[in-house]
Amino acid sequence: MPHRHDLKVFLLSKDKPAGPPRPGPTLVVEAPTLDGLLPAAKRALADAGFPRDRAISFTPTGLVAYVEDPA
Repeated sequence: MPHRHDLKVFLLSKDKPAGPPRPGPTLVVEAPTLDGLLPAAKRALADAGFPRDRAISFTPTGLVAYVEDPA
């Protein structure tokens, strides 16, 4: 049975990396194993137009990612 989790994305400004993150989209990530969720999350972020992730973490309710805002 595949593992499916929400990936909540937060955007970090390239100009002010120490500033507060802004909420971004929520993506759905699916992988055949729990170990496969991290690579699947990286692929989902790249496919959604976020080529540079800063951090991806597991939470009790899913995954959270902090990415550089491409805009």
